[in-house]
Order: sequence, then C-alpha cells, then structure tokens
Amino acid sequence: MCIILDVNSFSNFRNSANEDMEPVRHWLEKKNGKIVYSSTEKFRSEWEASGGYELMIELLYPGASSTSAVRMGWEQILIELERSGTFKLVRANDVQTKTDALEQAGELRSDDPHIIALAMLANVKVLVVQRLPDAPSRGKRRPPRGADPKLQADFKDPSFVGGKIYITKSHSDLLSKDMCP
Repeated sequence: MCIILDVNSFSNFRNSANEDMEPVRHWLEKKNGKIVYSSTEKFRSEWEASGGYELMIELLYPGASSTSAVRMGWEQILIELERSGTFKLVRANDVQTKTDALEQAGELRSDDPHIIALAMLANVKVLVVQRLPDAPSRGKRRPPRGADPKLQADFKDPSFVGGKIYITKSHSDLLSKDMCP
C-alpha cells in the first residue's frame, strides 16, 4: 500500500516524539509501504519549502542530518529512495496532465489538484495530514481534525479518489502491507 504525505505533516512526521506519526514511520521502516511522489514543479516547490530535502535524507539515511549526509541532488535522492523501496515515483508529465485536466474541470474544492491527480494515477487511498489542535468541545468528544479540510473532502470524494485520511495513531489500521507496485 502507498500513501501520500502532505507537506503540512512533515514537521510532525520528522519529530520522533510525535506519537501520531510513529505508526507511519514504523510502517515505512519495516518496508510495509511507500510514499508516492512526483517531480512536478508544484510538488517539488512545496517539498523544498517544507523541508522535503531533509525529510528525504532522513528516510534514505536514518539518523543522519542533511548537513552530515552525502550531498546528492534532488533527482538522485529520489532514485535512491525508489531503489530502497521507500518511494514510488510517478511520471511528472502524467501527473501534470491530470492536474491540468482537474483544474480545467473546476470541480475540486481544494487548491491541491496535483495531490488528487497523483492519488488517482497511482491508486493511492491514504493521505497523511497534520492534526490540528483539538477545539473546545463543550463536553462532547470530537474526532481529530486535519489541517486542510477541503483537500480531505476532495480526497475522500468517490468521484475523485474515494480515499481515507490518516491524522492520528488511531488511524494506523489504514497502514496495511505494501500492495504498491
């Protein structure tokens, strides 16, 4: 099985003390799944701006920092992550074409057609997002909320992806054994 790791979850994912992301890190370390990625301009700019290079180095060389690891270019890191079984790469041209079609159709609620396009092309059914702090609930227990409700709505919509959202460790049952080619 594959996941898409939304950039808003990077800081939590990289924080080894974050209990919500521990099942995802463990799942990847055991080679039970992969992160799906595409080198479109949008993905790369979002990942670069959010610490994606450092995250990729940590996935490729656990325990190393980007300053102490062997210096590699972005594309070489992606190739090594795919070889290691941590990433599944989807052709950028395919993702960009699907992204453009989704934008032209104008049916998405979110401003993330590139994520929906990637999920549709790679048949990814789990999106990992950052958990928002719990809001006051007046005594009622509310489910955890993710940082981008419009993206989550598009991702769950069966006319697009029909996927599920991983927010907390209580969602670890979404992380099944790798069926991602």
